[in-house]
Amino acid sequence: MKTHYAAVLSFLLILGLIYFSFYTHKPQSIADANTPLTAFSTARAQAFVDSIAREAHGVGMPAHQTTQNYIVKTLEGFGLETQIQTDFAYKPGWGALSRAENIITRIPGTGSGQTLLLMSHYDSAPHTASHGASDAGSGVAAILETIRAYLAKGEKAKNDIIILFTDAEELGLNGASVFVNKHPWAKDVDLALNFEARGSGGPSNMIVETNGGNGKLIKAFAEANPSHPYANSLMYSVYKLLPNDTDSTVLREDGDIDGFFFAFIGDHFDYHTANDIPSRLDPESLEHQGRYLSALLDYFKDADLNLKADEDYVYFNLPILKMAYYPFSWILPMLIGAWILFFMVLLYGMRKKQLTVLGVLRGFLPLLISLVLAYLVSLGWKAILALDPAQADILQGFPYNGYELLAGFVALILALTFFIYKLFYKPNTAASLSFAPLFFWLLIATGVGLYLEGASFFVIPIYFGLLSVFLILKSDKPNLFLLTLLSAPALFIITHYIKEFPVGLGLKMLVAATALTVLLFGLLLPVMGYYKMKGKLAILFLLVSVGAFISAYAKSDFTEERRFPTSLNYVYDADTEEAFFATYNNQLDDWLKTSLGEHIQTAEEAGKNPESGKYGSRYSYISKAPVTFVAPSQIYTSKDTIIDGERRLDFTVFPQRNVGDMILLCPKGTPFNRLSFNGQEVLSREGEAFPLANRSTDYLLSYRLVDREPLEVHLTIAAGAPLQFTLFDYSYDLLENTSFDLPSRPLNAMPMPFVNTDALITKQQIEF
Repeated sequence: MKTHYAAVLSFLLILGLIYFSFYTHKPQSIADANTPLTAFSTARAQAFVDSIAREAHGVGMPAHQTTQNYIVKTLEGFGLETQIQTDFAYKPGWGALSRAENIITRIPGTGSGQTLLLMSHYDSAPHTASHGASDAGSGVAAILETIRAYLAKGEKAKNDIIILFTDAEELGLNGASVFVNKHPWAKDVDLALNFEARGSGGPSNMIVETNGGNGKLIKAFAEANPSHPYANSLMYSVYKLLPNDTDSTVLREDGDIDGFFFAFIGDHFDYHTANDIPSRLDPESLEHQGRYLSALLDYFKDADLNLKADEDYVYFNLPILKMAYYPFSWILPMLIGAWILFFMVLLYGMRKKQLTVLGVLRGFLPLLISLVLAYLVSLGWKAILALDPAQADILQGFPYNGYELLAGFVALILALTFFIYKLFYKPNTAASLSFAPLFFWLLIATGVGLYLEGASFFVIPIYFGLLSVFLILKSDKPNLFLLTLLSAPALFIITHYIKEFPVGLGLKMLVAATALTVLLFGLLLPVMGYYKMKGKLAILFLLVSVGAFISAYAKSDFTEERRFPTSLNYVYDADTEEAFFATYNNQLDDWLKTSLGEHIQTAEEAGKNPESGKYGSRYSYISKAPVTFVAPSQIYTSKDTIIDGERRLDFTVFPQRNVGDMILLCPKGTPFNRLSFNGQEVLSREGEAFPLANRSTDYLLSYRLVDREPLEVHLTIAAGAPLQFTLFDYSYDLLENTSFDLPSRPLNAMPMPFVNTDALITKQQIEF
């Protein structure tokens, strides 16, 4: 076979391996309505989603009760007896108070009394008109359909099965807190499976929740043998470092309950938005959740659920093999072995006089140039934001044309890298050029092996890379097909991170994608070093990049399918009797310009910046508004007395309109001796001298109201200590209020997620 034909076939094989890797990340077919009643059907699960996500149903919204009634009726239709657990919960880290109404049922087992918990949350994100189809209607539907199929089999499990649909998850994980801290069944739970979503598509990631080691959990997951496992310990290690915020976290922290949670993060631009509707939910993602749950329920219903362990495992998914895992105790020996092998291969090549010190050092130059270019290419996202600032108003950081932009930037850095290596190519230099990227990967593997152990599987492609270099040094004409196959572990393990980091964390992580692309290219040098068509491939990827950017430009506008997130609030200061309109948008569309009026100024200039919301959002523009009286809450003091040098104060905040949220501020450092909201005691956390002593801002409480239920505050503080509160009331009826002549939001726009919007806001000082 001629060399250039071999290179073409090798390149096509690499593309095929990449495609095959992504192909195996999630199911490519779904179970339709004709699936036997004893098996999970995505079509039937979708019908549940359609009913659950018919309307926005966040806590306090009219459709919340409708959704709750539907789920209860469905469970009762299965022959299950349900209960509603209702209570207040306060989440200190979030400062979130709300009443949660959990839906709970139990299927008794026949065995030793161990208990498996299946859970998801049924409330949708507030403030945004989100229908909650993916987050987390998909999780509720997957559980309903799986339980329906399980009951249709007529089997009896050894273990009890509790089904929990939590409420108020979006407000502060409050439903999970109410269950684990106040329900008698919580102490029975041995293992929990939680189903979530942070987008409307993509493969579902499995992440472990445990206070100990994950060894037994990973072994059990592999033995359950789900059809398309998508899991790796890098995500596990990163997740443990982050301020976690799922219901599973509450169960682990408050109840020491181990578990798995499953969440898909693709199409992140739909997360918490009005676009989270049933028609935008990827059926394959719903199928993936169903296959996870079906396999795990079948396994864990009769298994020993005592999965506590001291040892952690490194794990990752692979095509065909599904799950690979090994204990953390292997990390150091594998690292040492890789370094030894690196120098052995290097010395072997020098003894054969196929390598020189200068030649190996020369290989660092194209790699470093390519990495610098990777950083410069990643700045393209900042350039796009400068040219099209409206994209910055998609607070998730991943725009509607994000996939096309990602493809364009990755293809561009590939084009540049091929061109750079073409300049440095000389006959028989594939081995010399390979040592620089292998050295870089060894440094990465060593760093993560010491500080982020879950990512230490990055050492595995290094072994295959060193084997490829050895074969090149050993033979004058190595088999290019064999070298290509030896690149498969690198492709299977690394390529999906090029996509997942920017999708999950936003295009601000583009630098991770472009740098990984260059470093992956380096691992493929034992193959691509033999390509004489580097220049042609550079042109090919340049054309792909241009095509991707053209496609991205075609999707850069906002339509009824790709709606622009907009925010508008009316703020009335009851103390000064001043009012202004405010927006979180950095880019003003025609609707916002009309609504704000002619006298627009930046919020910074006006000094009107409130406490920041999620993603650090603050008001960007304001305009003076006509004063329209909006009724603030009334404050009733039932106790204000001093006993033994301590002031005891009880007061109640009564809303005077249909208030959805209250935000209570109090100067940070206020030395409360005791503090409670609606009966929920705020306890001092570790390292705190008094409740909420370590607050970094004045933010004290966010209270989500249901049926205008008042806020009751009880506190004690040293007599004479200064005490002052600022109260914001939010009612979400600005656009419907006839006192304001505001135009309707255009069809190509929607409420901005993660901030309060479309609100009538009153501000008042509370002093005693």
